Amino acid sequence: MALSFQYDFNFKTDKTNKFIAIIFGFLIYCMSITFMSGIFTYNLTDNWDKSLNGQLTVEFPAHSEGTNSTLTEKQLNEVTLLLQGTNGVLKVRKLKDADILKILEPWLDSTAIPDDFPFPVLFDVELDRNVNVDLLDLTSKLTKISQGVRIHNHANWYVSIAKISKGLFGFSVLLSVLILLTVCSTIIFIIKKTLSNHRDVVKILQLIGARDKYIASQFKRYYFSIGLKGTWISLVLSMMTIFGITYLVGANWINWDNIRYLGISFIVPMIVIMVVMITSQNTVLYFLRNEDWLD
Repeated sequence: MALSFQYDFNFKTDKTNKFIAIIFGFLIYCMSITFMSGIFTYNLTDNWDKSLNGQLTVEFPAHSEGTNSTLTEKQLNEVTLLLQGTNGVLKVRKLKDADILKILEPWLDSTAIPDDFPFPVLFDVELDRNVNVDLLDLTSKLTKISQGVRIHNHANWYVSIAKISKGLFGFSVLLSVLILLTVCSTIIFIIKKTLSNHRDVVKILQLIGARDKYIASQFKRYYFSIGLKGTWISLVLSMMTIFGITYLVGANWINWDNIRYLGISFIVPMIVIMVVMITSQNTVLYFLRNEDWLD
């Protein structure tokens, strides 16, 4: 309906309006992709938080103090009982050599490992997040069983990643706002130029009693139609990007992430269109009241 609206202005004659839909479409696409990237980074580190926070790895090096011996069966039982009896420990699991080898595979590539390769003894420990475990005291107790024990707290290095993730998410939001401001600035510039080109039509409409709101409503409708055209361009580019990445990573075409990103591809243009309509209407009203559109 808005696309078939009859205007008193011949907007098609304005050279500045010829490529505005393409420009809007590209800016909306950039804004959508920027916001998606921020959401992706935030969700990725949030998943890491859920999987890694509250996890410890207890390591007994295979060559502790220059010896070639690993933990004896008695020491293994003592370590397991000590960990299970520690306040705040929910679950203890000793990793098998096959599990350790699977962890090392990305770094080993096709390198063959000798059968007598001395693997360290690793315990995967799950903690209660609501309980503060005294790691210094735990290390001291484990050292009495075997020297050279190391406790790796995954939450320590996750904090740095979380800060980087929040920073990247904040940067994506800031970049989206800057793109939106660019859209608004473009509209203001083009509207001033359009009003100047159609000054005679504006004067005639004012002489026959047309109110400023009527003139502003025509610009609002016109830029609404421009925004819709830009939205279609943005949606096509966004869908190509989403499904292109899905194809490259070998994921399922229909999944929760794709649905969420497609939702963003629809929501962001709607927000931009609303801002475009509000900006165009208020810009025209401001220029008409102050006659700043006259060159």
